[in-house]
Amino acid sequence: MIAMQYTIRLAGDYDHARVRERVERRRPLFDGLDGLVHKSYLFSESDRIYAPFYVWKCEDAAREFLTGDLFQDLVETFGRPRVRCWGVLAFGGAARGGHPTVAVKELDSVAAEENLSRLVGRERERHDAAMETPGLCFHLAGLDPDRWQLMRYSAWRDPGAVRKCDTDAVECYQILQLCRPEAVG
Repeated sequence: MIAMQYTIRLAGDYDHARVRERVERRRPLFDGLDGLVHKSYLFSESDRIYAPFYVWKCEDAAREFLTGDLFQDLVETFGRPRVRCWGVLAFGGAARGGHPTVAVKELDSVAAEENLSRLVGRERERHDAAMETPGLCFHLAGLDPDRWQLMRYSAWRDPGAVRKCDTDAVECYQILQLCRPEAVG
């Protein structure tokens, strides 16, 4: 699986309601999209950032999206953004009900001397432990071997449930909508 995200910084005078309208209009286009496991429509009003987050079954599905009409419409609307990708180490949803309202993305640098096999094992253990956290709806751990960064993405029922992060960089978003053509888990 591949996790993917792009961020779009909106102009200061951009009406935030237009982002919400766009999400409402376009979300049905992703239902049943071949190869899409998950999509979170993320938004940070304070930072004026629209930042969809995807999980794809495979590289082919991600590439088809990036070279297809859905992404081209985004390019025509906002310009072509840089797209970050991570190989998925662990991904799953908690067995509790509820819909997430807030997402947190954590980024950590991987030291050159780090044993990658042990790193992956620790991240899978950390993922399994995170899945027991009250208020967590789903969690993903990914690795970017170009920048040697570890990424953790978590979606929470409410902001009060978010656990403290101890990583190099943390980004927080409101979840406007979810598109999960396949069950998480």
